[in-house]
Amino acid sequence: MRKQMIGYIAGLALFLLSGCDSFLTQLSENNTTVANHFRTEEDAEAAVYGMHAQFREVLGSFTQDYRDRGLLLDNFGLARWREANEHNFSGYTATAVEFSWMYEYKAVSAANLVIGNLYRAGLPEERYRFYMGQALCIRACLYFQIIRLWGDAPLVLEYEDISEKGRTPWREIAGHIVADLLLAAEYLPPADQLKDPEGKPLTARQIPGRGTAYAILAGVYAWIAGYGQEPEYYALGIEAAGKVIGDPNYRLVASPEEVCTEVLPGNSEEGIFEVCYDDSRGEYKDFGSYIGGTVEKWPVLKGTTPASRRKFFIRNETVERLYTPEDLRLQAYFADFFRMKEEPVSVTQGAAYVRMWREVEYYSGGIYDGTPRTLLANDILIRLPDILLLRAEMKAATGDREGAVADLDVVRRRAGVAGYSEAEGDLRRAIQLERDRELLFQTGVRYFDYMRNHTYNLLKGGFRDLTETDVAAGALFLPVSLDAMNNNPKVKQTAYWVGKF
Repeated sequence: MRKQMIGYIAGLALFLLSGCDSFLTQLSENNTTVANHFRTEEDAEAAVYGMHAQFREVLGSFTQDYRDRGLLLDNFGLARWREANEHNFSGYTATAVEFSWMYEYKAVSAANLVIGNLYRAGLPEERYRFYMGQALCIRACLYFQIIRLWGDAPLVLEYEDISEKGRTPWREIAGHIVADLLLAAEYLPPADQLKDPEGKPLTARQIPGRGTAYAILAGVYAWIAGYGQEPEYYALGIEAAGKVIGDPNYRLVASPEEVCTEVLPGNSEEGIFEVCYDDSRGEYKDFGSYIGGTVEKWPVLKGTTPASRRKFFIRNETVERLYTPEDLRLQAYFADFFRMKEEPVSVTQGAAYVRMWREVEYYSGGIYDGTPRTLLANDILIRLPDILLLRAEMKAATGDREGAVADLDVVRRRAGVAGYSEAEGDLRRAIQLERDRELLFQTGVRYFDYMRNHTYNLLKGGFRDLTETDVAAGALFLPVSLDAMNNNPKVKQTAYWVGKF
């Protein structure tokens, strides 16, 4: 039965990815057929695996990088990506994949499939909670991504619901996200108690544990409080973050060097939630689809030299403005920074040499022999410093300066940097700059930070000219794809983007 279920899920995945772009995912199986595929724990496990495959397809996609308009890069080899980072979408068509929520909703549909049918498998309560908690957590994470990217959006909670829907206000969706995460936190065990059907420990950080649910929840509360300007939610966010920070399953590694060698490869104690890849199971991501594959050449890649041309880079002066000389991240994240910045610009392009992701697998044989195949790394969605600094941000927003500084300085101490002093000025700005330093090139983080805190005018180009009136009209969200509106007349374009395509 497990092979049959995997075959069903594989078929479902192919259907979902086949180019059928009706409003939302339509399942080709009727309820009776679905019921026949949820009879045992093996069936449930296969369905959950299919959900994770869809989640990986979405959150591991390079499309997420293209949507990131806050990357700390000074040079973009792709003109329209550079322009998007300046709030200029003139290089995009109305049907650009970056504007489409199709894949997000296909993944939501896979989660809804599990949530709506898991009861059929007749599982023991503990195993039912384990699988249901995962599905609730994944669905919540997907909807959180949707409301941060598009704001108001269709809300679909039932797997068999394929009706046309208009856009539900993002605050209402956030309420459902919170409900899912609170239930997931109740159902899921701590990370060290996650086990497969044979009782073996599960260590992949894509499998949500209780701490994962609380980490996402902290981000959702911060979003409602910050972007939504409902500050009463900060207290709830601080509480949720505290449950993660106090969880013994998560700890900071000893140094920024270990961030590169232990955390970024994946499944470390510092990692909380990740998109995981296992080549032996066909969970593969092409080298060029990683942000690391975009920003790294020498000395990470074989056959490259300091003079190898780069299309995407961060300039030395940007790095020097961001990091102080004693910052250990300067040494870990960049190759021989102080020496290389003195080399001729004709060699270095005046740019720092990123070397955060160290392990590259190369093709062996064939026409691609010797070229990079993949990075041996997960995509990190949330790690412990993110939550520490998020709690610091929320504490600062509520006037708890002492608590905010304490959290901020935990991250600074690991980096070998002096603690915060009043001479630095605005504490909230100091916390944001620490997030910029620590979470460098972690996809989406910086843009969502500046969006959440209404500091978007500190981004590049046209972002500096936006007003709160523009933001209220949806200026910081992505436009909705024309395909979505053509397939479902109930979906209307975000007010700010009407007439701009």
